[in-house]
Order: sequence, then C-alpha cells, then structure tokens
Amino acid sequence: MDHVLVILALAAFWVLFVCLSPTRECRSCGRHRGPCPRCKGTGRRFRLGARLAGKALLALRKAWEERP
Repeated sequence: MDHVLVILALAAFWVLFVCLSPTRECRSCGRHRGPCPRCKGTGRRFRLGARLAGKALLALRKAWEERP
C-alpha cells in the first residue's frame, strides 16, 4: 500500500511541476542549420505530460466556473 501512495505523490508532484514549468529548452537546436525540426525554431519544447495536464486543468476550471 505504501508503494501506491508514493506513486500517487510522485504523480501529483509531476503534475504540479509541469503546470508551473511546462517547457524546457530544446537541446537539438545546436545540431541543425536553419529551423530545428523538433521545436520548429522556437528553442523550447514541452515536457512529457505538459499538454495533457494543461488541458485537464483547463477543463476543471471551466467545469468549476459553470457550476451553479
């Protein structure tokens, strides 16, 4: 049972971290001439799960505001 709590705590920490800092710098930009194919020339890439966490939080906020 302790393992489940640890996994849930790590997942909650990751969601919080991703919401506070959803992007990281693209490390493959230095190897390409012209725009990088991974980040499309922006120099930033989304972290794993950042888009999913952002969409989930947006849906929760929308549901909270529509509540009577």
